[in-house]
Amino acid sequence: MSRSSAIRSPFVGLFLLLSTIAPSAGCGGASSSQDAALPVDAPVSASIRGSRYCEVLVAFLTNGSVRAEVWGTQGLNNCPAEQWATVNSSTIRTELNATAVVLNGPRYWVIDGYTGTRPAGLPRLFGMLEMQQLATLMLAPGAVSSMPYVERTVMRDSDFEFRAGAQVFELVAADGSIYVMQSYAQIVDAALSESNLPGLGSRLTLPSGWRYRTRTLDANLHVRTAGTATVVQDELQNTYSKLPAP
Repeated sequence: MSRSSAIRSPFVGLFLLLSTIAPSAGCGGASSSQDAALPVDAPVSASIRGSRYCEVLVAFLTNGSVRAEVWGTQGLNNCPAEQWATVNSSTIRTELNATAVVLNGPRYWVIDGYTGTRPAGLPRLFGMLEMQQLATLMLAPGAVSSMPYVERTVMRDSDFEFRAGAQVFELVAADGSIYVMQSYAQIVDAALSESNLPGLGSRLTLPSGWRYRTRTLDANLHVRTAGTATVVQDELQNTYSKLPAP
């Protein structure tokens, strides 16, 4: 088996899932209210923009449903490359008798601050990399999808902060809905960096009427969610949170 299985992450950094939830699939019946791709702790004074993290999604098919355990480095370490290289999906699948294993990372935050609940899971090693369990999700098999630009609901209580003077990277849908990037991924493009994000629009195959834009904030921007968040991913598995309607 390759480093990622056929089942995509249900998050959007879970969301697809993870990230994501890449970090970003439907999470109906989720047994945790946390997004698998949440940062370390709250509140954060220094910006966490540019912080690196990785996740492992372990999926079990039981009685027609998918139970997905989401493990991540958030709050423990910045997913050192040499340790991430020791994480093997085939080994994890055999060890845990899992149906599928997805390696979701590395990812990098493009948010500046976060307020929410720190995960309480106990850490363990995957290969040489320490991770903790962030969430357990119950999903219908049909909810697990990797289609880009499709809205997915993530169970999350959080406040993502983008600070004045910072650049934000957004998708604007045909109906005017705005999705702001919360993390970018080096899953599809291992060389992608934050310096590439202002010109990312030329690489994306957007739905009709959609556009990608970069702007510099003149005031703090908050994406607050209570219970659920709406996220999408692009074809590079970068994850975006939907801004509330004005």
